[in-house]
Amino acid sequence: MSNMKYTILISFILMIFYKPSLGLKFINGLEDIPLFKNMEYVEDSLVLFDKVDGRYVSTEISGNYNYEEVVSFYKKILPNLGWKETKPLTFERAEEILELKTTINKNEISIIFSVYPLK
Repeated sequence: MSNMKYTILISFILMIFYKPSLGLKFINGLEDIPLFKNMEYVEDSLVLFDKVDGRYVSTEISGNYNYEEVVSFYKKILPNLGWKETKPLTFERAEEILELKTTINKNEISIIFSVYPLK
């Protein structure tokens, strides 16, 4: 393989796997769903089971942001990632369901992301 091919291959691998260099942050446990702005992972909120019938994931993020802005972001970004909204804040992709459950406490919004198999 020529040096140019090695360079292209290494560049491609770095682009895929070295996301911190790009400043991208993703939801803990759901590595293909980005965090909204500077929302933070809620410590110890990740629950992950990988079973024969599919994966079960629950994780929570929170931040001091406007409810409509955050929900609008996820309603726009999730379809670009293959998720189709079937009910308000409930999405399907392949054989999985993704639910977003929101709570607001003062100026802080929390979102629990739950993924489970389509039954």
